[in-house]
Amino acid sequence: MEWKDWEGKNVFVKLNSGGVYSGKIVDVDKKGEPIIFISMIDKFGNKVSFVTSEIIKIVEEEKR
Repeated sequence: MEWKDWEGKNVFVKLNSGGVYSGKIVDVDKKGEPIIFISMIDKFGNKVSFVTSEIIKIVEEEKR
């Protein structure tokens, strides 16, 4: 699966830094490849951004 395929999906994400997020991916920025940034709106309405290399786990969640 390509990173762009995650855009618009509701996901659970766990990062190397210990961060754990649940929400909707709103942007996958590949302009600086090989560094790819993902931006999401978490379940609290906060915008969160991180690089794909930080992701330990990403799972699509059902929309509630």
